[in-house]
Amino acid sequence: MTISTQERLAILRDIAESWLELRKALVALSEHELVEPNTVGTWSFKDLMAHITAWERLLIERIRALEEGKDTAELEEAELDVDAFNAEVVRRQAEKPIDEVRAEFDTTHAELMELLETTPMLTRDLVAGDTYEHYREHLKDVLEFMRTRSPSRRKHLR
Repeated sequence: MTISTQERLAILRDIAESWLELRKALVALSEHELVEPNTVGTWSFKDLMAHITAWERLLIERIRALEEGKDTAELEEAELDVDAFNAEVVRRQAEKPIDEVRAEFDTTHAELMELLETTPMLTRDLVAGDTYEHYREHLKDVLEFMRTRSPSRRKHLR
């Protein structure tokens, strides 16, 4: 299941680029905007960060289980009921301060990237949905919010 160094670098580059775009957009938001409810559907951007962190955490667990030759069926079951999983994530983090959610967002991503640099399990199919595709999906949410709330701020993201 080992991939070439070039493919590993291409996957890591796609993840890093889309992560940086998302993170840059989120950093441009004020603390009030990050915690304001109903900015991403019923969620706040704080909820969105916790959501992304949870899916990255699940990916880390799945990769580690695969590395150990363990069955990943239990982890994959969590993914079957996406709405329930997402609701539980948001519920669990609701009382956490934004600084704690932001720190978990950054440290979990750093842990994931470190793992992806060396794991023999890395494939696009394994990581795309929980990384660069996911980041791009939610970057659109942030940019749409900025476009409708503060058009001048979006220019600074380019």
